[in-house]
Amino acid sequence: MHSYKGRFEPTRFEDLTVTVDFHCHSACRFCIVQEGMNRFKGVPFETFQRAVDDNQKELRYRRVTFTGGEVTLEARLFDYIRHARESGTFEHLRLQTNGRLLADMSFARRLVDAGIDEFFVSLHGHDAETQDYISQRPGSFDQAMRGMENLVSLGVCLMTNTVLTTLNQPHLAQIVETVRRFSPTRMEFWNYLPMEDHADERGLISPLAELGPSLRAALDRAEQLGIETAVKYVPRCVLGSHARAQDNTQPDVVIAEVFYDLYPKFSCLYEAKCEYAETCLGLHHAYIEKLGWEPELLVPYPRSTPWAEPEYGPWVGSDQPGRGSAPATDHPDWARLVAGVAERHGAQLAEVVLQRRACLFRFEQGDGGVDLVVTARSEAGPALARSRSFNVHYRNARGSDTDGLRPLVTDAVAAIVERDQGEMLLDQRKGLVGDQAVRTRPKRSGPPG
Repeated sequence: MHSYKGRFEPTRFEDLTVTVDFHCHSACRFCIVQEGMNRFKGVPFETFQRAVDDNQKELRYRRVTFTGGEVTLEARLFDYIRHARESGTFEHLRLQTNGRLLADMSFARRLVDAGIDEFFVSLHGHDAETQDYISQRPGSFDQAMRGMENLVSLGVCLMTNTVLTTLNQPHLAQIVETVRRFSPTRMEFWNYLPMEDHADERGLISPLAELGPSLRAALDRAEQLGIETAVKYVPRCVLGSHARAQDNTQPDVVIAEVFYDLYPKFSCLYEAKCEYAETCLGLHHAYIEKLGWEPELLVPYPRSTPWAEPEYGPWVGSDQPGRGSAPATDHPDWARLVAGVAERHGAQLAEVVLQRRACLFRFEQGDGGVDLVVTARSEAGPALARSRSFNVHYRNARGSDTDGLRPLVTDAVAAIVERDQGEMLLDQRKGLVGDQAVRTRPKRSGPPG
C-alpha cells in the first residue's frame, strides 16, 4: 500500500492549474521539466474547454492558474484566459511566469485587461549576476524587475517564487530585500526537486545545515516586512519559529501525466514519531541518497495521537493570498450518497475523503470498520458495482468481525447506485497520456550526416 508521501496526490482541490505549453526563453539550471521542454505537449484548448465546462456544472474550482514552460510565449494564451473569464465560474485567474515579457507595459496591461488578477513571478537571484547566471539569459533579472514594477502600477496581486538551490542559498534574505519595494502579497520558497539529475551531478541540492539558517533569515526578514511566506519541500522542523509557513499542498494540475511518474518520493527517519508526519514530506530520496537521513538536524515534534501509516492525502481548502488555509470541508454533497446507511447498521460515517480521482467513505463499526471507494466509471477492470458515474469498491475491512461488515457494505453500495444521478464527477486522468503527450518529431528524409 502506497503512503501519501509515495503518491504525492494534489491536495488543494479548489485550485486548477493548467499547463498551457512546454516552451521557455530561459534555461534555468534547476528546471524540473528540462527534459520535457519542447518535447511534451501543453494542454490543448479543447481539453481546457472541457475542464471549464465541467466546472460550470460542478463549481469545484475557485481559481485557475495558467503555467508552462513560460506561459506568456503561448500564442493562444488569451483564448484560454477569455474562455475562463467568460465562464463566470472562477473568482481568480492567475499567471505563473518568469516575468520577462511583463517588462512590456502594453503586454502586462493586456493580460490584466483580459482578466488575470494574480501573478506568480519567479525570482531566483537577488541581483542580475545571480539571476542571469541561473536563467542562463543575460538581462532576465532586469526584465523581471521591470515586469514587477509594471504589475504594481497596475494594482494586481503579486506573489514571488524562489527555488532553493546551492546557487542562491547564501542570498535568500537578500532576495527578500530585492522584492520588498514591490510589497508582494506572498513569497514562496520551493526546495529544489531533482526530477532528472537524481545523483545531483549539477550540485544543486543544498545541505540542510546550510539551507536552514539562510532560509530562516529570509523568513525572519519577510515577517519583519509583513510579507506572508510559504515553504515547500523543506522539513518543518528546519523552519524553527516559521514552522507554520510550511505548505506542501498542490492544486489539481492538468499536465502530461508522465510528469507525476517522475515526481520524487519522500521519506523521514522520524515519521512515526512526529506530530506533523501526515503533512511534512521529510526529505526527497535524492537528498537521502547523497546526504543521508540528517538524524542530528531533524527533530520530531512529539505526537499527541498514535501514528498510523497514511493512506490518503489531507485536503486543504484555500490558496487565497493573505487568508491562509481554509478548514477542510465535510463534503455534504458526497456524504448524501450514503446518508442514513451507517445509522441503520449501528455504525458511523467517520470521514469523507475527496480526491481528484476517488472519493472514500470511511465507516467505523464496533472495533473495526471498512472503507468504500468510488472512482470514475469505467467498464475496464473489476468493480464491486457500477452506478451511473462511478465504479464502487471496498477496501480495508478491519476489526474482529469483518464478515459482519457485509450488510453495511451491501447497503452502502445500493444507496450509491440508487442516488447517483450522473451529476457528480470524478476524473480518471485530466492530462495527456502516452503518445498524445509527446510532440511528434519530423522524420529524417535521408541518412544522417
